[in-house]
Amino acid sequence: MKYLTVESLTKTYRVGNQDQVVIKDMNLEIEKGSFVSIMGPSGSGKSTLLYLLGGLEAPCQGMVYLKNEKISGLKEKQMSKIRRQSLGFVFQFYNLVANLSVEDNILLPLALDKKSLKHYKDKLESLLKLVGLEDKKDHLPGQLSGGQQQRVAVARALIIEPEVLLLDEPVGNLDSKTAHEVMDLFKSIHKKMGITIIQVTHSEEFAFFGDRIVHIMDGMICSDTNNFSKQLTETVS
Repeated sequence: MKYLTVESLTKTYRVGNQDQVVIKDMNLEIEKGSFVSIMGPSGSGKSTLLYLLGGLEAPCQGMVYLKNEKISGLKEKQMSKIRRQSLGFVFQFYNLVANLSVEDNILLPLALDKKSLKHYKDKLESLLKLVGLEDKKDHLPGQLSGGQQQRVAVARALIIEPEVLLLDEPVGNLDSKTAHEVMDLFKSIHKKMGITIIQVTHSEEFAFFGDRIVHIMDGMICSDTNNFSKQLTETVS
């Protein structure tokens, strides 16, 4: 089942007196429940594509569809509601509020959406356990390691029970050991929850955590392949 669809997508930025085309007439379909890695070097357009998929930026031409409904061109108020209710974001830099506890950072999207936080107590405890931070819920971000802060960001993205998780270089700011632990967490989330995950990475190693790898170069898709090695490993295990 198609979940996110991109048709003839183009994104251009004005740099000085010239137009710089970052995404060039791109077409892409992403299936529900898949784990897609969008891979490419710096400046390839991969992060811009992610922002277009998540409605953080608007295309200059073309369309983005979520569940066959056009989201490109929506007013910001409408798009903001979709992001709050259906899309979870995890960025390279954790974007936590420094003076809020772990618990309050996780609950922040619900508070901004004016939801009753007491109804999410069990969900909060479940997510704290999932990300391994049950004993850190009263800590401030500054009291945590980088890996722990990213786990808070993951729990914050999941608290709204999103249908899609969008990851922008989610382990790019972590050491190798911690990066593998966080990527294993994403793999576990995908397997247990069946959430559609789209990650952007420049790392071939971390791209292979996905079951599909889309390579981008100069704003265009240059290859789109299934990760057969991952599928074989999961079949054997």
